[in-house]
Amino acid sequence: MIGRYDERDNVQARNELIPESPLWDEYYGVHPELKELDMVQHDLPGVMGVGADVDNRFFLSMVTLLGQLGHEKMVDGPVDPVKTQLTPERATEKVKGMLMHMGAQLVRIGPLNQSFVYSHKGRTYHRPGDNEPRIGTPIDLMHKNAIIIAEGLNLKILKGAPKKPVIMEVFRAYSKLGYVAVLMARYIRSIGYPARAHITTNYQIVIPPVAEDAGVGELGRHGVLISREFGSAMKMSVVTTDLPLVYDQRPKLGVDDFCKHCRICASSCPSGAISHGEKKLIRGVERYPFKAEACFRIWNEVGTDCGVCIASCPYSKPSSIHHSAGLALAAMGGKFPALFLTAMEGLIYGNYDPGRCPQPAWMEEPPSVWKKYRFGRKKR
Repeated sequence: MIGRYDERDNVQARNELIPESPLWDEYYGVHPELKELDMVQHDLPGVMGVGADVDNRFFLSMVTLLGQLGHEKMVDGPVDPVKTQLTPERATEKVKGMLMHMGAQLVRIGPLNQSFVYSHKGRTYHRPGDNEPRIGTPIDLMHKNAIIIAEGLNLKILKGAPKKPVIMEVFRAYSKLGYVAVLMARYIRSIGYPARAHITTNYQIVIPPVAEDAGVGELGRHGVLISREFGSAMKMSVVTTDLPLVYDQRPKLGVDDFCKHCRICASSCPSGAISHGEKKLIRGVERYPFKAEACFRIWNEVGTDCGVCIASCPYSKPSSIHHSAGLALAAMGGKFPALFLTAMEGLIYGNYDPGRCPQPAWMEEPPSVWKKYRFGRKKR
């Protein structure tokens, strides 16, 4: 059985707790084994402590605007009492068409598994307001369906991970995704059906497994979803709803076999957070172990959300004939395609090196803190 995850246990949620506050005392009273580990993160510079202030303020502007968009009154709201009658096929056509019209690059629809709904609220982004649920509030989200909206990342910027421009690109994607998800949820409520947007500043669900069920892609060794269209290089928002819709089919990409033998993300990871080993049963699901605290430490040291694992992933490539051929070969599954394609990856692209990626002219020269990391660890 898959146990529901408490958002308060998320390493980012723990980092947002204010030391010695009532919520801090409450959480670490229950989890004293995490207190010393998490205190280390508070001594690091964080996103706003690395890089030029003039650039960091642009990032902060995106975050604060997304924070406002993430208010409960924005992501959810009253449902119109008059229900518009639509067949599931017509409703699906309209939802996908409207989202694509608004700039969505990929839209998929699937069921909402209750196992992937958070058990308790863990983050608020410090939003003021009487209607904002308190951290620790139980989450009751009984919607049946999930609409996944995906946005590909600019690979020219992403290949410079973990340098500062990466977080600007990630939040560009989150900003667009946040707007279209809130808009779609509002539209669905206006035609008489419950709907809630889940955006980076207000989630009630664990997005990767929900998106996997909707046919966006398959989960990789690094814990990130891999799609045919974008590889690992994408971000997502979700609208959950009771509007009757037609589900998409799950693709067969061969990711499980490929990741079993590839390990490029694990070797490239500067924190060693990604396992080189086999899957383990974790909270009722077989998946690769992941050291979230080690990963988050890199975020706080370099001032970005790193991104090396998704940038180094062989699936994260521009569209081309040879990349399409590689995808087709990987989809066959088995050991040989994985070993062959991993070897070709090394021959064609070499080891992961963010130094090869130029700095955008509109940004100040990034700090060189990232240069102290290795991007080619061997299995230990």
